[in-house]
Amino acid sequence: MTRRATDRFLVAAVVTTAGALFAILGGLPEAAVLVTPWAVLLALGVLRPSSPPREASTEVRNNRVLVGDEIEVVTTVAGAAGSVLVECQPEAGFLPDDGIAAAPAAVDVIVADEATLRCSLPAQRWGTYDLGRVRLVITEAHGLFRWETQAGEMALVRVQPTPTDLRSLLAPWLVRRTTGVHPSKAAGRGVEYADIRPYSTGDSLRDINWRASARSPGLWVSQRHPDRATDVVLLVDSFIESVPDVHQVVGLAIEAAIALADSHLTATDRVGLVDLGGVVRWVSLGTGRHQFQRIADALLATGLYASVARRSLRVIPPRALPPRSFVVALSPLLEDRFIEALFLLAAGGHDIAVVECATPTKYQGDDVALGLAYRLLEAKREMVRDRLADSGIVSAQWRAGMPLSVTLGEINRRRRHTFRRSR
Repeated sequence: MTRRATDRFLVAAVVTTAGALFAILGGLPEAAVLVTPWAVLLALGVLRPSSPPREASTEVRNNRVLVGDEIEVVTTVAGAAGSVLVECQPEAGFLPDDGIAAAPAAVDVIVADEATLRCSLPAQRWGTYDLGRVRLVITEAHGLFRWETQAGEMALVRVQPTPTDLRSLLAPWLVRRTTGVHPSKAAGRGVEYADIRPYSTGDSLRDINWRASARSPGLWVSQRHPDRATDVVLLVDSFIESVPDVHQVVGLAIEAAIALADSHLTATDRVGLVDLGGVVRWVSLGTGRHQFQRIADALLATGLYASVARRSLRVIPPRALPPRSFVVALSPLLEDRFIEALFLLAAGGHDIAVVECATPTKYQGDDVALGLAYRLLEAKREMVRDRLADSGIVSAQWRAGMPLSVTLGEINRRRRHTFRRSR
């Protein structure tokens, strides 16, 4: 730790020296009387023995929080007395306004041999952040000197978007033979009504449709669609070329992925993640809350890659994209390589739904050239939507401020219409 003089020491030294000079050279003894308190303060501060704290440590109590929560930083100081200032200085991107120099600080006064100070930082942006070091300032009792140091490096903090409660899930066409919440096309034990058929030996009495049987000479049995689980793979577009507004589009995609992963895992589905950009990263299919944390950590570590290399989903191992998976793509539909990857997946027999993380395509200014560029951008996206629809891939737009459940409901409606038309 470094010991430095404070402004109070400088003021006390200047006032005491000036008073002594006036008293001696000017023959004004009353000047010495006026500066006596400053002289006593200066003497006590200089003559009093002082030593740095024996120990100072910092710990982050909750390094995984949601947006809107507070991160608690606990600093322990031993072997010091005086006023203690603990100032947390996170990296620039942690706060929404990068012009803010430092986060709020916590001030306390140590009255015992050891004290614990707590500093709270508001988590206002999703992402993975390094909170850096904690600046520790201990001001001695008389306020003339202070000890300054920086506590040890703090751990990384992961701030996750708050999962959105979805009223309905995306309905897959293909399901596994595992109990879940998605109605299967086959007949069996379930909740959703399918059809009725004549009674046969071995049928349960609970399945008898007594109203239909009362109007016919024989017994009739109700058939229902069993509820099954499915494999959901979240495909995230992380090409930087396809992101005019980086924070907005990537934020929409990650928020949608977090909400979908949380809802489908709650419904006992197996969920995986594929991050397709200049490099390909994935999280294998899994279930449970541990799988949600794996997906959330991978999404928070999503990078934006500017790569001209031709990449395709053929390089992804089968465990990341098992056959006939339900793929939910999250993309602004502007990158040709990502769009071609969707067609490759459709040709491979995968069930695909696209959540279009829409960016603003209307220009309100007076620049004619920029307005024309926005119109061309929207025309290109409309062509992509038509190509996807011709291939049987359903897409719907999701914009900032719009409930995600509305977009998912629109996708389900269009998928049902496409399924009936294909039959």
